[in-house]
Amino acid sequence: MTVWHFEEGQDRKGPISEDKLHDLIKTGRISHSTLLWRQGMDDWQPAGEMPTIAAAFVVPPPLPITHSMSGPCQPQEGTPPSLETQQPSKSRPWPRFWARFIDTLIFTPLLSLAIGLSTAVYAPHLYIQLAEMNEGLLGVLLLPLVNLLLALIMIATGSTPGKAIVGVRVPVPASKSRLAFFLAREMKVWAAGLGLGIPFVALFTQIRQYRLIAAGNTASYDEGNPNILADPSNLRLVAGLAVVAALFTGTVYLRVESKNAVNDVYAKQTWINPVTQLTAQIGRTWHGEEMKTNSGRVFYFASQSLLAEAIVGYEQFGFDGIDKLAYANGIKGVIASDIRINSEWAPLSVQGIPALRATGNAVKADDTHVEVTIAVVGRNAWRMLIFSRGRPVEQLPEKDNFVEAIFGTAN
Repeated sequence: MTVWHFEEGQDRKGPISEDKLHDLIKTGRISHSTLLWRQGMDDWQPAGEMPTIAAAFVVPPPLPITHSMSGPCQPQEGTPPSLETQQPSKSRPWPRFWARFIDTLIFTPLLSLAIGLSTAVYAPHLYIQLAEMNEGLLGVLLLPLVNLLLALIMIATGSTPGKAIVGVRVPVPASKSRLAFFLAREMKVWAAGLGLGIPFVALFTQIRQYRLIAAGNTASYDEGNPNILADPSNLRLVAGLAVVAALFTGTVYLRVESKNAVNDVYAKQTWINPVTQLTAQIGRTWHGEEMKTNSGRVFYFASQSLLAEAIVGYEQFGFDGIDKLAYANGIKGVIASDIRINSEWAPLSVQGIPALRATGNAVKADDTHVEVTIAVVGRNAWRMLIFSRGRPVEQLPEKDNFVEAIFGTAN
């Protein structure tokens, strides 16, 4: 009787009989790559490379339904078929398409939101670039990240939401590790199936893969791998359609909200200066309120979509002839602990009012740019500090109109 030894982890197991060896193969304890040895062999060899053992790894396909219903055990008419005959079959193109479509609808907005929130906090300059990027180009850049995320989900759970809903299953070859297989497959799908996300290229690659699968062949990115299986049903179809409808509606809503946020930058609202009771037309993206202060008046404005803030201050002196430069340098000294002024005071005119302007950065956040504008009208002194995260203040959309509108209410 032939006895065998096999490796398990770093240990050598055995001896066991050949029947026991076959039992361990059936239970999955011994795989293609498990090293085996018996007397007469020069060295250990992988089980899958030994002709006498490799046959034990071959699993016959399920019997066809017509066969199981033939012969003396054929069920009576009207009797439902045995559940054992309802095995997952090789997937057709459309279930795979819908599974991928659902996953893309789920994870593209989520990934976009996660990147947006993280860059807004930790890399505002990158957030600004992404926010101003063409949506099509942004989608192309996000697609490989979505595929990578799907690969990680497959590695962790063996499925994705889209595949679970539609009933598509991707078996892992016995000779490959789960990690390497799913990472490599998703990158191949990205390139050969989705055409790198480039619209016209993707159209041709998807048509090509559709034709291959519809003809009963393997998709080019699945060559050498087990067949992709599907277990479709009417319930799965209804669930898939419901999920697609919900996700599509959510995506449309997010797009509308995003467009509204952009429009708010240019749409106008009326702000009444509490000091002069004069009105200004400023961007709807700015939200203002008065702050408590020990002297004068201070008004705070913020725009989340622009990653910008503004502080407007007002003071009234008991005499005329205030020196603008002296007043500006006084303000510079007051804010020195928080704002580093990097430029000289430059003269300019705002709404016909002589003013001074300087630029700098926040002391504790170099990526926050600051613009300070000082104007004196008779006994009234006005100052505006604009803070912009991730880009210079002069690059803020509608910034000049905002400044002109606010100073237009000074007297």
